[in-house]
Amino acid sequence: MAAGRCDTATVVARAGQQLAPANAIGPLVIGGCQEKSGRYDLAFATYTDFAAQHPQARGVGTVRAKAQIALRTQAEQTARQALASESTLTRQPPEPSTLAVLPVTISSSDSTFRPLSRGLAELITSDLALVRSLRLLERIQIGALLDELKLGQSERGDPATAARVGRLLRAERMVQGVASITPNGPVRLSASVVRGDGTVRSGAQASGTFQQLLDLEKQLVISLASQLGIQLTDAERQRILRQGPRNLAAFLAYSQGLEALDRGDYRAAASAFSASVRADPNFQAAQQQQQAAEAAPAVEAGGDAVAAVDVAPPEAPPPSLPTAGALESAKNETSPSLGGVLTGNGNETTQPELTPASQGINSVVQVSVILRIIFKRP
Repeated sequence: MAAGRCDTATVVARAGQQLAPANAIGPLVIGGCQEKSGRYDLAFATYTDFAAQHPQARGVGTVRAKAQIALRTQAEQTARQALASESTLTRQPPEPSTLAVLPVTISSSDSTFRPLSRGLAELITSDLALVRSLRLLERIQIGALLDELKLGQSERGDPATAARVGRLLRAERMVQGVASITPNGPVRLSASVVRGDGTVRSGAQASGTFQQLLDLEKQLVISLASQLGIQLTDAERQRILRQGPRNLAAFLAYSQGLEALDRGDYRAAASAFSASVRADPNFQAAQQQQQAAEAAPAVEAGGDAVAAVDVAPPEAPPPSLPTAGALESAKNETSPSLGGVLTGNGNETTQPELTPASQGINSVVQVSVILRIIFKRP
């Protein structure tokens, strides 16, 4: 592959995959050659298939990073081409059963809730993707087009704009969500479904407290499914209810990570995803995003992705946890308990001992204020 002999490289790599299917070198060579030929869509499929089949393989973080970068490159090219041929493209029928979830509009006087725009949209997308009759577009694909259109938040909330975005993406329907959040007060989630012809159907909503945000998102998704004319099976409903984070602090950190990832700040993204995983070790999406964010700088810089498989990713910097402004709204009546805090001597890591209480919202606020992490130098 390095010598430009991709035909031979692909044949050899596929033969190698038969012998060692969990070895990341195979998909990195095959996907790399697909990228060289401009087939970023095939490369993305190669990378994501491997990561799905071998989530614990050595070098899977590099594969995930390559997948995200290939998808972003493809999405940016597609967005530019769509705008250049908009008059022709919008006359074509949409892809059947295709759904795109726009970033959720956050209505709040507290700017610290802003990252929830991406986080909530990602959760809604992931949950609806469990419905077999739907095909969900990736966040990166939608974001690339929105960036190309240079739309502000108010414009993105306009149904006419959503219909235009849907036509450009060839999505059959678009989901526009709004989260009205009052600090220390009620939370209301609502969503509308917009078709390419501008038809709007609204009605999906859920209300409660900020502490109930993750449950409210599930209620909204189930209501959205009904609004889309879909009768969920019991299995689909249960999968939706089981999927995703169980810890609100983990979700807030995850949302911050997505925001950093989309602006290309991989260091901040890795830090936020790391904080999310510590708050909820079973949050698989955060684990996968952390792997990709840690490997992305070397991959994006044009480094040898194959060689990177044998190099451990650098430790993430001390995490930048969600700000106290957002987390204060999630406080419950339980008194905070940080557990034991090890005192570092300059060579050891200072870490909190996580307990069920210490993983709550109160403890994260405390940790973000007083805890200093001391990393051992290599």
